Amino acid sequence: MAKRQATEIKGQAGRVLEQDLNREFANMQVLYVKLHNYHWFVKGSHFFSLHGKFEELYNKTATFMDDYAEQMLAIQVKPLATMKDFLANATIEEASGNEDEQEMVETLAADLQALSNQLVELVDGLEEQNALSLADSIQGMARDFQKDGWMLRSYLGRD
Repeated sequence: MAKRQATEIKGQAGRVLEQDLNREFANMQVLYVKLHNYHWFVKGSHFFSLHGKFEELYNKTATFMDDYAEQMLAIQVKPLATMKDFLANATIEEASGNEDEQEMVETLAADLQALSNQLVELVDGLEEQNALSLADSIQGMARDFQKDGWMLRSYLGRD
């Protein structure tokens, strides 16, 4: 028999999961702004390829964030919605605006891998709460972020 999709997460485990979901949502928001920063301020011999890649990544991240927030709301979890809250909860750091192209790619590769790993850690808790749609979406997001991180590490000659 198929599991019934949850309409809300409950109990102490649900409260912890809600905090974890919002931490990763905050991470995606900070990543989104960082990608814009890098897109606007990249300079150097790889400008054209990186400028385009950063735009591709922030567009993908925007799509992920919208789906993630809507699925949080579907299980009665209120997503964070202010920059103050995003910065207070995120583990990913903002861009300084002074990074060179090498630092941008290195930082993004690390951020994407960390975000992928942290998203995967949410899946078991979501499945225990029968929030199966969000668990499935998160697995797809994590897979994409992992692949993008690998591509950036390969760009640097590190994979």
